[in-house]
Amino acid sequence: MTRSPVVLLLPLAALALLLSGCQTKAKHEMPPLQVSLVSASTRPMTHYEGFLGTVTPLQTATLVPQTSGILQSVQFTEGSIVEKGQTLFTIDPAQMQAALAQAQAKLVADQATARYNRNIVEQDRPLAEKDFITRQSFDQAVSQAQAATAQVQADQAALEQARLNLSYTRIVAPISGRIGLAQVKAGNLVIANQTQLATVNQIAPITVNFSIPQGLLTAARRAQQQAIPLPINDEKGGTVLAQGKLTFIDNSVSAGTATISLQATVPNTNLGLWPGQYVQVQMPVQQVAQATVLPVGAVQQGSSGPFVYVVQDGKAVDKPVQVLWESGTDAVVQGVDKSIRVIFPLPARLYPGAKVELTGPPAATGLHTGQQRKSA
Repeated sequence: MTRSPVVLLLPLAALALLLSGCQTKAKHEMPPLQVSLVSASTRPMTHYEGFLGTVTPLQTATLVPQTSGILQSVQFTEGSIVEKGQTLFTIDPAQMQAALAQAQAKLVADQATARYNRNIVEQDRPLAEKDFITRQSFDQAVSQAQAATAQVQADQAALEQARLNLSYTRIVAPISGRIGLAQVKAGNLVIANQTQLATVNQIAPITVNFSIPQGLLTAARRAQQQAIPLPINDEKGGTVLAQGKLTFIDNSVSAGTATISLQATVPNTNLGLWPGQYVQVQMPVQQVAQATVLPVGAVQQGSSGPFVYVVQDGKAVDKPVQVLWESGTDAVVQGVDKSIRVIFPLPARLYPGAKVELTGPPAATGLHTGQQRKSA
């Protein structure tokens, strides 16, 4: 009996289909993702929060003349740094010099009169003792000598006042700092104790005023007692401008806002801060002696909260973590074992359950040294 060719072809066709399916499955199966692991580090960490502050000069001096006259010269460059005792303005001294000369001349004349009257007393004393002149005449001579001496003392005081008035024509910087615009130009009349000439602000060191919620008072007192450095950032919190220390805590909490006023002092040697500038003060609000730290890029945000990827049985497994705060390139976490090793950096196609393959030894942590939180 002869078999039909169709019957013989059916098993061959089935076998071909089976082999084709196996080849397609093998062709679409993804290779394991190449990953590396990092270990959590344990080290002291400080959590900073940002608070809006205003830069204020440590001292401000408004220059006002103590004598009236014509402003003779302006002896500084506007906007420059001036030193304490530096001459800034000069008022025409001619009138004061004349008054000084007059006071000196009057003193010399009255000193001569006083010497003459003292001589008269010395000459009349033996005559009065022998009753060659009346007691009344002698007492009159003594009174004239005493009056002349008193006049000399008054002249000496007037001379000192004249010298002082002359010194007022030279206006010097009372503090070191940066001077602003000259409000009056040379040739104008200035009035004693009235005309404002310029303002000097001490900017090194300088202060920053800011407020915090009353709930952070304990943290503020700890920062002051331990002299913990306070980074001073720009208004947006992106760039560190200077480092300061908390030097003042107000003695009461504002009842209206439930906040307390603080002041930080900054050396400002690089002149990074300017009076009136808005900045963000980074204040330490929490310290952890043995914090568990992971790279911030290793922490992902899922529908159930933050998690990290670990490797189990050759697959990526998501493990929930609790992030206490982020500090630069570090994430301070809890709820995981301190010896945890997580996948980092994260491949683009990584997902829970993906097959992974380790490449090389685990990467070391502890490379991230930033401890400053950039708060908006």
